[in-house]
Amino acid sequence: MTAFWTVPEKVLVRQFYLQNTGLFMVVLLVGFGFLSSVEHIALATYALHDLPFLGLYVGLWVVYTAYVVRFSLYRFQTTDLLQLMRLVAPGRRVLILYGLHVQLLLPVIAYAGFMGWLGVQQHTVKANNLLILSVALLSAVPVPCVEWALRHPNPERFSGRIGSRLRQRLATPYVLFFIRYLLHRQPVTLLLAKGGSGLLTLGVLALYPTDDYDLRLLLLGALLSAAFHASIVYELYQFEATQLLLVRNLPWPTGRRFLFYALIFTLLLSPELLLMVRNRPAGVSLPAQLSVWLFALGSLLLPFAGLQVRHRPRDRFTAVIFWQVILSFFLIMYRLPAWLLGVSALAAAAALFVYGYYRSSWEADEG
Repeated sequence: MTAFWTVPEKVLVRQFYLQNTGLFMVVLLVGFGFLSSVEHIALATYALHDLPFLGLYVGLWVVYTAYVVRFSLYRFQTTDLLQLMRLVAPGRRVLILYGLHVQLLLPVIAYAGFMGWLGVQQHTVKANNLLILSVALLSAVPVPCVEWALRHPNPERFSGRIGSRLRQRLATPYVLFFIRYLLHRQPVTLLLAKGGSGLLTLGVLALYPTDDYDLRLLLLGALLSAAFHASIVYELYQFEATQLLLVRNLPWPTGRRFLFYALIFTLLLSPELLLMVRNRPAGVSLPAQLSVWLFALGSLLLPFAGLQVRHRPRDRFTAVIFWQVILSFFLIMYRLPAWLLGVSALAAAAALFVYGYYRSSWEADEG
């Protein structure tokens, strides 16, 4: 039993936390660097007494669980050693898989336990029952998914007839190539990024009525929202380098190419802009909101332009995102104007892109 547990734990659990160290550090830095312990307790208390607001917490946990399941499925479908789990007795295998995914879901379980502890003190029976039910369901969902992956190690992609006919008859503009690729080939990546970013944006906007927050809270939300799109930024870089090599040989000015990428990220960030405008906090002007959104756009273009200067594999790219978030966090906390942050990020991204576009090269062995 020890070998059956130790090997999957090293291959699955440890690798998950190693690859996502930057993400967890960013969440801890922003969550505990900006909000005090009293404010954390106040938010949790408010959620326990307001079930729709508690639903935002549960929604974020669902997004995290989906990310865990996606990582786990990829590991089980591509790692021969994990495929040997099929040889383990079904009852023992289910227990092992459940224990592994409980470890992967520890951040959710720990925070839900904290909220449950507050709920017991405040006698919020409905909220406590919802927390218990949510954690129970979320911890049980990965097991049947992995069981399916063990029985289907190399699943075939399905392409519907209607979608195929539309792709054959309708021309796709260049700026929509990548979005179509995401919808067709990487729907889970798109769903996790946009779902997490949307829930985060709604959560930040819902915080404004609870206290006297300034524009820095919205800037921090935009920064984390951009960090949620890190996987999409890398997918665009990889997609252009492996699927559209011909684009580099087209007679387009470099400035026009940069505008194309800016338009792609503008389309990807348009749902967040609509959410901010639709739920604009009192005291925050529309130009200020546009400055915040411009900062989010620059925060996406900047790491993408950095990849043009120097190729980095996906795990090292995550570290770059982490340090960018750290630097941006301190700039925000020093009360730099939102428009200055946005313009500076866009200017730096444009300079890096112009400098490195024709010098960049995709290194398949590392990627």
